[in-house]
Amino acid sequence: MSADIKTNMKWDYSKSSSEDNARMEEFTSPPARAMLVQAGLIPSAPEGALVLDNACGTAIVASLLFEALGKTSDVRAVCGDLEEVMVKLAAERIAHNGWNAEARVADAQALPFPDNHFTHNMMNFGIQLMPDNPLVLKESFRVLKSGGKVGMTTWITPGWLPSMQAAIPSWTPPPLFTSGPMASTEAITGLLRAAGFVGIEVKPISFEHSESVARYFKHMKPLLEKLLGGEKPSETYEAYMRERHGDGDLTLTWEAFVITAEKP
Repeated sequence: MSADIKTNMKWDYSKSSSEDNARMEEFTSPPARAMLVQAGLIPSAPEGALVLDNACGTAIVASLLFEALGKTSDVRAVCGDLEEVMVKLAAERIAHNGWNAEARVADAQALPFPDNHFTHNMMNFGIQLMPDNPLVLKESFRVLKSGGKVGMTTWITPGWLPSMQAAIPSWTPPPLFTSGPMASTEAITGLLRAAGFVGIEVKPISFEHSESVARYFKHMKPLLEKLLGGEKPSETYEAYMRERHGDGDLTLTWEAFVITAEKP
């Protein structure tokens, strides 16, 4: 898949406000929570679990983990991200909440951790945007202990996708949602098997997210212009949505895969 497409899909967190980040977590947290349940980390975790929140972003995975387990748990976590701005945000969140965790710069394609180190390696909506998916899985396998669990989430259909296709029929969706290496159960299973994983589970999840039309476009405009290729198609899409929803609320359905597997 073209690196340019993945770059266009990547969110620039250095330009995100705390309000932007909080909104993003409204639709990334339901799959993240499902991933933690499927991986056996919540509502209770194995004693002495050491969890990597890989490509941690805003550290939503660690947040949900410690929110569920409480401060008396002996679970430890490392929040790793390639972007220093996210590592700083994660570190501030760790300190503010008193989690048993640390934050550090970590490239998911070249993890700075020893072999057989973590009991769990969780990645929430990161792998689809990385240049080399097989390398990410190879590194995830390497740093896990035997019996360790990898968990991932990937988008099947982001909430905005169907309306965008309806508003601009000539627009071609990014292939990472249609034909990319993480776009189907079969492709995901094949990549995990090739990396050495067993006990593979790929489960779809669907949920609704509601907000006002004004709030939707306030936060989505920068991404829409990237996706649609400029200001004019973005305006076409906004006109289409306002014609149907006015100034009221809109409810979009989001679909994702929740993926777990085990290192033998």
